[in-house]
Amino acid sequence: MSHKKGLSKKIYFAIALLVIVCVVTAAIVYAASQPSPPTAVTPGVNVGDSFTYSIKGFSILGDDNAATPDYLAQYNTTEYYKVTVTAVNGTEISLETSWKFSNGTILTDKNTIDVSNGMKTSQTAFWVIYAANLNVNDKLRPNGFDGLIVNSTSTQQFKNSVRDSNLWSIENEFFDVNDPTRSTYRYDYTGVTFDKQTGMMTKLTNYQQYNNPAMTVTITWTLTDCSLWAVQ
Repeated sequence: MSHKKGLSKKIYFAIALLVIVCVVTAAIVYAASQPSPPTAVTPGVNVGDSFTYSIKGFSILGDDNAATPDYLAQYNTTEYYKVTVTAVNGTEISLETSWKFSNGTILTDKNTIDVSNGMKTSQTAFWVIYAANLNVNDKLRPNGFDGLIVNSTSTQQFKNSVRDSNLWSIENEFFDVNDPTRSTYRYDYTGVTFDKQTGMMTKLTNYQQYNNPAMTVTITWTLTDCSLWAVQ
């Protein structure tokens, strides 16, 4: 088994993809939003809590000029992606991630994220964790600027328990600035389900549809194990 402390360029791009999808999209859509007065925020996790995910990606090619993105291979050779809480200081949560591949390679990373405003020490690190006990119409980052909110609530059935969950989603179209006809575009949808009590993501779906060349790409992150409850 080989171990690497840093991320390769391809892995970096694979992680950055979802960061760009959500952070940049949110910035475009909500750039004019004004921050609310400071809100009390409570993290829902503790030191030692861990969450493990499977990651999958697939594409559907619509014409001969389309090609499956190389970064999907990184997702589809993933054995697991594990997130462990290493410190909680006020609204700041320190995380350590271990990304293991089927060939035995393990990539590790560390990041600190403030669940109050979404500020991170690494722009490409794991970011899908929120404050505890958010409700419908609450901002995902109560003291941040992106304006994204909890759209709805539901429950999730796990092996021995049913847990309250929050859901949010965003969708948009992006046009190729190099196409003066504005006929080349990408439709992008991201939806996230997260555990209400802990604020930790349990499911993420990113769907991208391109028209030139015609292609769709879907990426999913799914919780498979955690230290707090039996998942499956």
